[in-house]
Amino acid sequence: MTAAQHIRYKAGRIASFLVAQRKQLKADRPLLVSMQGPQGCGKSTLAAEVVEVLGDQGMQCAVASMDDFYLTHAGLKAVAAAHPDNAMLQGRGPPGTHDLGLLADVLQSLRSRPLSPCSPLFLPTFDKSLHGGEGDRGHLVPLKQRLDVFVLEGWSLGYGPLPESLARERWAKGKTASQHDFASIQTLNHNLAEVEARIGPLFDCHVCITPLDFDFVYEWRTEQEHRMKEKNGGQGMSDEQVKAFVDRYMPTYEVFGDVRPKRETLTVTFNREREIVEPKSGDAGHSRM
Repeated sequence: MTAAQHIRYKAGRIASFLVAQRKQLKADRPLLVSMQGPQGCGKSTLAAEVVEVLGDQGMQCAVASMDDFYLTHAGLKAVAAAHPDNAMLQGRGPPGTHDLGLLADVLQSLRSRPLSPCSPLFLPTFDKSLHGGEGDRGHLVPLKQRLDVFVLEGWSLGYGPLPESLARERWAKGKTASQHDFASIQTLNHNLAEVEARIGPLFDCHVCITPLDFDFVYEWRTEQEHRMKEKNGGQGMSDEQVKAFVDRYMPTYEVFGDVRPKRETLTVTFNREREIVEPKSGDAGHSRM
């Protein structure tokens, strides 16, 4: 099986789940899907392929990213200033750095939007090149007029809070999580609770892409950076910078990576080669909330 065929196969698995969920919806509005996958797993490419597969079946699908719902530059600065001792919140990315009010408004609009609406709906974008790479809110982009399925993808979307005692236990065992104080982990715990409470009920179902071992994320993200640098003349992060970049996200994976939302969920588990495997009991991604 070629790489393209394998991506098509994975997309087909996800698309089949979404088609079934759409049929069960029985409402004149788009199916709203949350999709989670770690950095470097290929979720953006996979999501684009899902759009193609659904299109072949006569269904209109659109994909947006949690990245486009970051707080404004001023908002991100305010979060960092409010948590000066929390290294994970000194920049965009983790739960707590997104504009949940804006995102909830968009999702509510989609839930009340007929399949063939009369007026367009616009989505925000986030320009990561602004303010020296710190980023800021960009221009608005129109959504497709007719829409059967809407997918929002993000690296921690669908993770939820844990009891403090369990979070503390996992924090103590985590390779990177334990390098932060527990108060920082509890802030993440609180932020995940807020994300799930405010936008979780607005989704109809969830797709989770999870690795057998979250350490694969270091390799995947490094490979991703190498491919980008091959295309742009070598501009990008060094391997050491990629490791530092991923380090900011690993505490969330180590502590919350096997938490699943209560809505209907398809969990797709990848091995190191990003091939679908059946997880063994105890593997990341096997348990369900």
